[in-house]
Amino acid sequence: MLGPTSTVLPSVQGRDGGRETMRAAIDLHDIEAPQRAARHIVRKTLAGKTDSEYTDDVVLVADELVGNAVEHAGAALDISLDVYDWGVTVQVRDGGEDTTAVPGMPPAADEDDEGGRGLFLVDVLASAWAVQRDKKGKRVIAIFLYRTGDADR
Repeated sequence: MLGPTSTVLPSVQGRDGGRETMRAAIDLHDIEAPQRAARHIVRKTLAGKTDSEYTDDVVLVADELVGNAVEHAGAALDISLDVYDWGVTVQVRDGGEDTTAVPGMPPAADEDDEGGRGLFLVDVLASAWAVQRDKKGKRVIAIFLYRTGDADR
């Protein structure tokens, strides 16, 4: 399904001294269903490494971030997933340049709202998240620390 645009790279030492045990990335350009591709790479990468609830949280956030990139910036450029001995990071990059368009404290959507829950879910499920500019546009980064009781890593 992922073809030549996906990569899983070997272990490397993280910049902060934490051991990165795996990195997976997908170029989402010209993929017909980028959210499905994002969900697939997260599930495949985390299979057997965390419990299902943790994996479901990471999958949901990855799905929301890619969906937001498509809706608000026209397309998601890529997604990467880094697995460390302390947790997981998900990064979704798009071509938009306005980082101020991403609210730092997303409000909860009203019961009747049809949208507006995406970043609220990211804020609730991720241990931390941020948006930053880069040379191709902007990226949203979500960090998930392992919780007591998660599967062996």
